[in-house]
Amino acid sequence: MIVKRFLLLCSRQHSSVANAAMLKKSSDYVSPPDKVSNIRHTRFGKKIEETPEELTLRLYATELSEWNHRYWKKQNKIFLESKKELQMEIENSGLESDEDVEAAMGEFYRTYLLNNKRSFNLYTKEWTKANLRLIYLSLRAKKSRILKSLR
Repeated sequence: MIVKRFLLLCSRQHSSVANAAMLKKSSDYVSPPDKVSNIRHTRFGKKIEETPEELTLRLYATELSEWNHRYWKKQNKIFLESKKELQMEIENSGLESDEDVEAAMGEFYRTYLLNNKRSFNLYTKEWTKANLRLIYLSLRAKKSRILKSLR
């Protein structure tokens, strides 16, 4: 499969591409990282004479990619807002030594990770299950493509 990079051509909040008709429909396209989620949006191409199993795989991969993007966009937005608040507190408190600032940032990161441990563990569990399903669907799609070519 050909994977090409492209720039998002619209500034909509979701990851659909405004000029998707201009892109080669059978190729996958990967964007630069999103500014907030740091996730690369992917537009999965439709294969020529796509089998039902390949369609299922493509739709599931798209759905999984969107879910991943939404999760990290939300998490990173919360993190960046919290970090910005801490930086304001550091400026207002008058901490000047690098060691004091590093200690405050270290405590912030530790507290943030502890407070979000349950969310991160749940995400990891769901992400793992989803990727196992993706592997299963990929195998089914490959099998259907092979059987179709033998007919």
